[in-house]
Amino acid sequence: MSQRNRIGALLRENRLFVVGELVIVVLLQGLQVIQLIPTAVIFLAPLGELSLWLRGDGRSRIGIHRPSNWWRTFALALVIGVGYQLLSLWLIVPCLQQLTREPLNLSQFDSLPGSISSLALWLTLTWTLAAFGEEMVYRGYLLNRFVDVAANGNVGRIIGAIGSSALFALGHSYQGLSGIEENFIFGCVLAGSYLAAHRNLWLVVLAHGIANSLAFMLIFLGRYP
Repeated sequence: MSQRNRIGALLRENRLFVVGELVIVVLLQGLQVIQLIPTAVIFLAPLGELSLWLRGDGRSRIGIHRPSNWWRTFALALVIGVGYQLLSLWLIVPCLQQLTREPLNLSQFDSLPGSISSLALWLTLTWTLAAFGEEMVYRGYLLNRFVDVAANGNVGRIIGAIGSSALFALGHSYQGLSGIEENFIFGCVLAGSYLAAHRNLWLVVLAHGIANSLAFMLIFLGRYP
């Protein structure tokens, strides 16, 4: 048995090794929270690819495969993305700001209102680093690794959804406490959609991208906050 197969077997079958893998993920996410690295995704994406390769799993296991119906996937993603973003803007964020007594920190996007170049930059980052990168990491990679360590079944899927959403939320700590809580809710919506669609990762990639794009368009137009 090759060294790769030995390590892959441990990562597949030994829960202590899976927990160790998740500890590394938490530490990397913590480095982002304390602002020692700009974003954990640039480290977590290669780690996820390495983990899949060592375990001998293809990307299809995490949902990177052709959906049975692209139009239905896009239509559902549009409903999820637009529906959630409007609900967030009109209800979730205002309620969270009332509860935490802390406004959502969107200072990172101060250059966006009225700036075509800033809008182009943020939309590019949305569909690459955020929509595809974060969904690959938090839903495709981490949710499934939480399920692996918790065992399959509904309990494992709930733990996977909550655990991956918590790390996703911490990745947005620059938005303040309200932002962390709002992104946890968004992460849970995306995780639930991913699992309900039988791990169709393209659905949540599109939904994530649509939701963020709508938010950036509203900021660009001066309609939000």
